[in-house]
Amino acid sequence: MKALAPTLFLALALGAGTTLTACEGLREKPGVDGTAYSLGHLDVMVHADPKKVVEAAESVLKEMDIQIVSSVATGIDGKVVGRSALEKRIDIVVERQDAETSKYSIQVGSFGDEKISREIHEKMKAKLG
Repeated sequence: MKALAPTLFLALALGAGTTLTACEGLREKPGVDGTAYSLGHLDVMVHADPKKVVEAAESVLKEMDIQIVSSVATGIDGKVVGRSALEKRIDIVVERQDAETSKYSIQVGSFGDEKISREIHEKMKAKLG
């Protein structure tokens, strides 16, 4: 019985590794519009620094009457967290890629909401030019 435990552990570890690799393979490549929606996140590349992206995110959430819970930005990253009237959490996370480009990710709710994420993105894109 003791000899079976290490073999079982190894089989489970290999299976978990394969599953995680397969999930990562599900991530979409950016589409024509430069966005990719997968695993509940809308990922976007934009020509703006993190502070400007956070300002745009705050402005859009306010326009949509979404309560801003927290907002913070630095020269290298930033994050805006909002809540809808039904307590749906909206996370917008920004990371600088280089001196001129940032990547931001929008997640609405625990499992994502592509329609609302894309609506937020379109409004942010208009503000960022």
